[in-house]
Amino acid sequence: MMMKRHKMEKDLGIGTEVGYSKNAETAKRSPALAAMNRKFGMIHGLSSLANILSFGSLAMHSWYLSSKLDL
Repeated sequence: MMMKRHKMEKDLGIGTEVGYSKNAETAKRSPALAAMNRKFGMIHGLSSLANILSFGSLAMHSWYLSSKLDL
């Protein structure tokens, strides 16, 4: 996905500067780039949710293992 985005930005002449400048305005005008931004946001959100669930599972498993220790 990032390779497609990089190619699209290169074709539109954006992506070389850092920050919220020309990129945001061009993304609003380009339906393909706006769709890619929405898809990236969805994938990023799902990845964040998976990380949070993994952390919670690891914490619960660590608690379970620690409760089995004989000290």
